[in-house]
Amino acid sequence: MNCHICHKPLTGKYYFDSWDNKICESHINNDAVLCSSCNGFTKKDIVLPDDRVLCNVCMSIAIKPGDSIEAVKRSVINALSKVGFDDLRIEDISIEIVSAQKLAEIRKSPVNLQNKGLTLSTTTTSFGFLSGKNQQFKHTIYMLTHLTKIEFAGTLAHEMLHAWQTQNGIEMSPKLTEGLCNMGAYLMYNTLASSLTRIYLKSLHESPDPIYGDGFREVYAQFEELGWSELIRKVREKKLV
Repeated sequence: MNCHICHKPLTGKYYFDSWDNKICESHINNDAVLCSSCNGFTKKDIVLPDDRVLCNVCMSIAIKPGDSIEAVKRSVINALSKVGFDDLRIEDISIEIVSAQKLAEIRKSPVNLQNKGLTLSTTTTSFGFLSGKNQQFKHTIYMLTHLTKIEFAGTLAHEMLHAWQTQNGIEMSPKLTEGLCNMGAYLMYNTLASSLTRIYLKSLHESPDPIYGDGFREVYAQFEELGWSELIRKVREKKLV
């Protein structure tokens, strides 16, 4: 066996990552770290301004400001619509790819690299003699830069379900709110073909976060019992508990 970093034969103690890549003990805390996206060992060659480190493979499929995202955006809308979240309109959603610092400024909170997206929604209400009260929604989704295409799609689906909940007047506990949104990420990770999906699905299922992790597991358990249609019906009828 050869080391994934220096390519020399492994002797003595070694470490391995989620991809079964093995490295010499001497590289630990020295010139090798885990890729912030795929959790595989990599050299510290590509360090982003927010201190994330990406391997060459993840960097090659990372979405950056200025990149076209229309195909990803449409694929997420289509996947959500197919399972029953069918009243989100693509023209009502704008997406901006921003730095971790900018995302923190918008959130009015310290930089937290676990926060990979944010949705802000605005509502315009008009009244017509025949049509009555009419509400129109516009959603701006801010996405963290340099997410791989698959993680971008999962995060975007998560944020779109925040928008969906807003325009449907859905109010739940933070745990159920984020749990349902993480079901959007789950949907995309099971829809798009990628070797990375098992890493991202593992992160969803095993997250120790009491809101995002526990929330996902609670909603996922109901999804396994009910399926998409019944789960969404319960959410719409405000019966998801």
